[in-house]
Amino acid sequence: MTKKKLLILIVLYLGFVSLGLPDQILGIAWPSMQVDFQKPLDAVGVLVFIISILTAFSGFLSGFILQRYKILTVLITSSCLTAFGLFGWALAEHWYVLIFCAIPLGLGAGTIDAGLNSYVAENYPARHMNWLHGCWGIGATMGPAVMTGVLGFGHSWRWGFVIVASLQTFLILTFILSGPLWEDLSLKKEEEEISAHHSKQKLLSLSVFLSISLFVFYTALESSVGLWFYTVMVEHYKIETAVAGASIVGFWASLTIGRFVIGCVADRLGNRRVILCSLLISLYGLVMLLFGEVILLQTGLCMAGFGFSAIYPSMMHETPVRFGKLLGKTVTGFQAGAAAMGVAILTPSIGVLIAKIGLQYLIPLLIMVAVIMFIVQVVLNKMTPPLRTALKNAGC
Repeated sequence: MTKKKLLILIVLYLGFVSLGLPDQILGIAWPSMQVDFQKPLDAVGVLVFIISILTAFSGFLSGFILQRYKILTVLITSSCLTAFGLFGWALAEHWYVLIFCAIPLGLGAGTIDAGLNSYVAENYPARHMNWLHGCWGIGATMGPAVMTGVLGFGHSWRWGFVIVASLQTFLILTFILSGPLWEDLSLKKEEEEISAHHSKQKLLSLSVFLSISLFVFYTALESSVGLWFYTVMVEHYKIETAVAGASIVGFWASLTIGRFVIGCVADRLGNRRVILCSLLISLYGLVMLLFGEVILLQTGLCMAGFGFSAIYPSMMHETPVRFGKLLGKTVTGFQAGAAAMGVAILTPSIGVLIAKIGLQYLIPLLIMVAVIMFIVQVVLNKMTPPLRTALKNAGC
């Protein structure tokens, strides 16, 4: 690896930590915020919905944006939008200001997510994609920790957003200062042949649709376990709240640790094998959640989290391999948007469904989703053979 690529990689690691910082902070801050703004507890749903929908929208558009503008320009602009939204929340005195500042937060998050994933998938091996997403988990853990510390020392929730926004500003400066290191790498001859081969595929082809749908299913699967299974443990299995809460923490910890562990072997196994093996591990973990014993539930949650860990980064890293760099940029954006849609629409829908039919049906429902993902993944692998095989079959 050249010195230039190594320095950019360090910036990317900082970028993924920063990307995760704002994601979970609102849940800690909202009980204090609702008092100041005199809003009911469920009013936070408005902010979450706006951010999720706009994250999906900007994700869908990011592929077209990345084809027209340099990656560094996109990252700086997206980071500025995120920092602006966070500073706006810190200074907001009225409810409508929170709503207004949720707009740049959503737009910035979707574009920077797709931009970082696209750049890493094109320029770095699979292990770094897994480790970088592990850094996202570190950021997602640090954000709530920062807000908890601010509130714990008796300070206003506003200072929590100021700190996180300041860290985002540091990222912007890092992007700017590292500007000379970034370059738009031209396609090599083989990659030009690959892109020419893949250009015959249409954006709305079945293979692209299946790839995008996997992200809807995956994020709904992951977030549904994290969001709803605590309720299942407490209300259906009658487990103590402290034990149930610790079990969910174990789930997220396993997901973060798993990305670092699987990253060590990702290059040797290959993305496609990692995805299928990860789905089987997560399926085994989900099946263990059907039993009410605490030890089985905790083991199942850890296995499910470990299994989930490599699915998202490996699917992202495989995108330019499946579709070529040119089409891959657009597909990556659509996948990022679809991932946000899975959280914004499918996860709440699952919650509504189990509230009507019974909490005990959550895990069978999620097992069904995981099985569908496995089948779709197998079909997609057959439809999009490895690049050299595709070129050989096409006579390139």
